[in-house]
Formats: sequence, C-alpha cells, structure tokens
Amino acid sequence: MQKDHTLSSLGLILLVMGQLLPQLDFSIVNVGLNVIGASLHANTTALVLIVALYGVSFAVCIATGARLGDRFGRRKIFILGMAGFAVASALCAISSSIVMMLFGRLAQGLFGALLMPQILATIHACLSGQKHSRAIGIYTAVAGLSVALGQMLGGYLISADFFGLGWRVAFLINLPICVLIIALSFKLIPETRSNHISSMDFKGMGLFSTLLLSLLIPISMAEHWPLLWLLLLASAPLCYWLWKIEKHLERHAEQPLLPPSLFTVKITRIGFLSESAVTFCYAGYLFVSALTLQKALHFSPRLSGDSFIALGIMFFVGSMISRSLVRKMSYFSSFALGSFITLVGFITTAVLIHHYNATITLVQLSFATGLVGLGNAFMLTSAYRIALSNVPLHQAGAASSALNTIQQSCFALGTAVAGACYSLFLNHGALNALGHAITVLSVILVLISLKVMHFKHHPQREAALEPGQ
Repeated sequence: MQKDHTLSSLGLILLVMGQLLPQLDFSIVNVGLNVIGASLHANTTALVLIVALYGVSFAVCIATGARLGDRFGRRKIFILGMAGFAVASALCAISSSIVMMLFGRLAQGLFGALLMPQILATIHACLSGQKHSRAIGIYTAVAGLSVALGQMLGGYLISADFFGLGWRVAFLINLPICVLIIALSFKLIPETRSNHISSMDFKGMGLFSTLLLSLLIPISMAEHWPLLWLLLLASAPLCYWLWKIEKHLERHAEQPLLPPSLFTVKITRIGFLSESAVTFCYAGYLFVSALTLQKALHFSPRLSGDSFIALGIMFFVGSMISRSLVRKMSYFSSFALGSFITLVGFITTAVLIHHYNATITLVQLSFATGLVGLGNAFMLTSAYRIALSNVPLHQAGAASSALNTIQQSCFALGTAVAGACYSLFLNHGALNALGHAITVLSVILVLISLKVMHFKHHPQREAALEPGQ
C-alpha cells in the first residue's frame, strides 16, 4: 500500500497512549485482586473470571477489529474502540456486584480489541524507512514496559485512595485519557484503509468464543467439576465444528479467523505451541503470585505492584538483547534458554515466598520476578519467529492475527488453570496453593520446551531458522 498519509510525532504519541490503555488493564487488575474481591464479595473463582474474561473477549475480537479498520477506516474504529473502552471502564468502576464487573471486563476486552490493531496498522500505512523503524521500536518498547507500568500505576492509584474511591480509581483514570485521545485523534491521526478488504468470519468468532468459554468456565469452577463435565466435554465437538467451518471458508477464498492451512506445516504448529506456552504460563504466574502476596502476605496494592517492576524492566531488557542472542544460537536454543530462566524464576518465587513469608523483601522478590521477565522475553521473541518463519508472504497478516488470537486465549486459559489449582489447594494454606499452581505451570513449560527442542533436531528443520537469520 502506498504511504501517502502523514503521521506526525504527536500523532505517534497519541497512538502509543492508546496502545497503553488495553495493555495496562491486563496487569492493573492483578494488584487490586484482594481489595476488589473484598469489595464485591468475590471468591477466587470470580477473581479468575475478572482477569480471564478480559482475555477471552480480546482474543475473539482482535482479528475482527483489524478487518473492521481495513474496511471502514482505522481512525474511525480506533475512536470507536476508545469510546467503548471508556464506557466499559466506567462500568467496571461503578460495579456494585461481581456480575456487573464481569460484564464491564468483557466490554473492555471487546473494545480494546477494536482499537489495538489500528495502531500498528496505521504506523505501517503511514510511515516508511527510518521513521517506520523508529515507530516500531517505540511500539515494542511500550509493550515491554506495560506490565511494569500497569502493576506500578495500579498499585499507586489504589493505595492512594483518591477521594475515597479505592480500587475504582484504577478504572476511572481511563476516562479522561480516553476523552483526550478521542478529541485529538481527529486532527493528529490520519484516516487510512486497506486496498484489500477481508470478509468477516462471524461464525468462526461465535464458535471460537463458545469453545473458549466451554473450557474456561469448568476450569475456573474447578471445585464444581462434577456438575460441569458436560460443558467441558462439549469442547471436542465444538473444536471439530470450528475446524470444518474454517476449512470451508478458506477453500472458498474467504479469510477465516484461524486459517487451517497454517497448521498443516509442522514448524508453524510448533511455533504456535511455543507461543501458547509463553502466554499461558506467564499469565498464570502473574495471577497466583499477585494473589498470594495480597491474600497470604497481606501486601498492599502498591507493594504488590512494586514487586513486579523488575519483571517488566527485565522483559524490556531481554527484548532488546534477544536479537544479538539469536545471532549466536538458533531460535530453538534461545527459546530453551528463556524457558530455563523462566523456570528458575518460577521456582525461586515459590521458594522465597514459602521460606521468608511476610518478612520477604522487595529485593528478594525482584530477583525472582526479574528472572521470569528476562526468560519470558527470550521465549516470546523466539516463539514469534518460529511461528512465522515459514508462512508464505500472502498469509503473513492472517498468521499474525491468528497468533494474536491464540496468544490472548492462552492468557485467559493460563489464568484459569493456575487459579483453579490455587483454589483446589487453598484449604491447605495459600503458600501450599501457590506451590501447587507453580508446579503445574512449571511442568507444562518443561513439557512444551522439550517438544520444541526435539523439533530442533528434526531432519526436515527449515534453514530459515539457522542462527542469525
């Protein structure tokens, strides 16, 4: 597409501000889990859903958000998403019940998925050369730091208790920012569209969201599993039905949500599996660690948020050095190294919290969470490269959208699985529950890492993944 639109530095700043809001709201809730739960009389299952439902709606709608921007104009959809995100944030802020909060979080994920794809698409459409590279660098850096910013900002806002609003201010802060971005967008963000308009896969969206919920609800409500086995078993026929519909769409030159042809190449399947492991384990770790710090060690929201600053900083550092790292080793080896560092971080977190209990210091916690951030950065960079390495050029956009969809889905499912393990063992103490949850996440991480490393030695491994490529 010809880049005949101008995106100023102020316009780029505005887009980055828009990028931050949905990303911050992934992590900002973690530091307020205990106080939100107490205020809304929510148990651990409800807290899992507060985090996970955001990921579900985000995952289901992100590909459609990108297609709506291509079709109707990216600035229009960006503004629509921003306005909807403001309303959804207000709904979360005024929630008087857990049901109201869950509706608000679903809406936040939906509108966040509308606005997010427009940011990178606008950068690609408007900039080229050095300006494009600089903008992508800023976009990546902000994504890396958003976890630390979300934890830190959320902790500060909740602990400050502005106007006696407590945790509600963490959602209300979105409103003036959204209004400012909307007001300036008309002048600073150019309107762009795609020359190629993709069709909407509404059937795929509906089936995929139903499939996710058929997994998420039984897992989240683990203590009631005997009553929910039928819902869990429904995931198998739903998965088959989704596959058949997506295959039919692709055969008729439509653009399905999850193109089946992407999964026929083994290296792509391995890449998607490794990407799933990254998000699944990372999200689960964040949830149970933050919950334990607040519930068992009685950390304030601010102290809980500060405990994860090192994670965000080391993720950013890892993202910066990962490219030079893979010049010396393959992406498979880089993924394995990241997995090992992450695993050490997981175990160190559990051991330190169990050993020091309420006397644990931020320095000790920062060492453990920093390892997780560094390892996760290596894993994420490598998994993304593995997944997209052998995708044909004409399928690059579809593959990237599918990868984002699966990534956000695993964010929700990882939170649910870790939360379910935590709930099942909570009667034996929060520290015991944390240990079991991290053990499950560690086993999943090891098994998938072994699968990825096994593929490294596969005789048909593609040359595109040799070191330094």
